[in-house]
Amino acid sequence: MDYRVILSHPALRDLGEIARRIAQDNTSAALRVGGELVALAESLATLPRRGGQLYARPNVRRLVHGSYLVTYRIDETQRVVYVLRFWHAKRDTQSWSVD
Repeated sequence: MDYRVILSHPALRDLGEIARRIAQDNTSAALRVGGELVALAESLATLPRRGGQLYARPNVRRLVHGSYLVTYRIDETQRVVYVLRFWHAKRDTQSWSVD
């Protein structure tokens, strides 16, 4: 039985920001990358445990897609995957909140 995938408000905001930055140079690339990130997040419905755990936050996992990180948390009781953030690897992680 699959999990339900929910994108958090910060994740949606991140996705918009990523697409806007890429679109400054290449609109079709922005659409492609945005679509790939959403598809990766949605694929967690079938294999949610495949991402590695974050060292500092054992209840948070991450997937890597090129230069981007997708962070998420699994709620086993409700069978829900909460996508917390889409993050470019070069961004400052000091301002990174996944809770």
